[in-house]
Amino acid sequence: MTKINQPKLSAELGKAIAKFSKGSTGQDLLAIKVIDLFKANGFKSTDLISHTKKDSTATEEQFNWCKQMIANGFPAGVKELCELSPKAAGDRVIEGQNRSYWSRQPNSIVSALSKQLKTREEIDAEIASGKQGADARTRSQELIAKGELEGLITRLQKAETFETTMDLDVMISQLQAMVKSIN
Repeated sequence: MTKINQPKLSAELGKAIAKFSKGSTGQDLLAIKVIDLFKANGFKSTDLISHTKKDSTATEEQFNWCKQMIANGFPAGVKELCELSPKAAGDRVIEGQNRSYWSRQPNSIVSALSKQLKTREEIDAEIASGKQGADARTRSQELIAKGELEGLITRLQKAETFETTMDLDVMISQLQAMVKSIN
C-alpha cells in the first residue's frame, strides 16, 4: 500500500507563497528592465566582469560603480556592518544575514547580471543571424547545450579530485570536441 503525504494547506503558507510569487515575478520584470537599461547605455556582458579578470572590458570605475549601485539597494545598516572587521561584526545580522553574506552580495549580483546580459547578447546574435525569430526570448537548444558542456568542462578542470573510470584529460577533450561539433 502506498502512503500519501498530506501536508497542511494553511492560510499562513498560502500568504507566504503568494508573497514569494509576487516578489519572484517582480524581480524577473526588474531584471529585464535592468538588462534593457544596461544595453541602452552601451554595456556589454564583459563590462560586468571584474576589471582584474582576463575577460573583462570594465574599467575599475565602471565595475566599482555597479557594485556601489547594488549596495545602495541594501537594507539600512548593511554598509556599516560591512565596514566592520569580521571580528568586530561578530554575530550581528541584518534581515537574518551576517556580514559575510552582505559582503559577497555586490560581486554575486554583478556576476548574475553579467550572465543575464550575456544570455541576451546570445539571443540577439541568433536573431540577427536568422537562426531565431525576432520574438525569441530564450537561447537556442544548441547554445544552451554548449553552455552546459562548457560549464561541465570548467568544473572538471577545477576539480582537485574527481573519481572516474575514464582518464580525466580524455573526458575533457571529448567534451571539448562535443562543444565544437554543435552548430
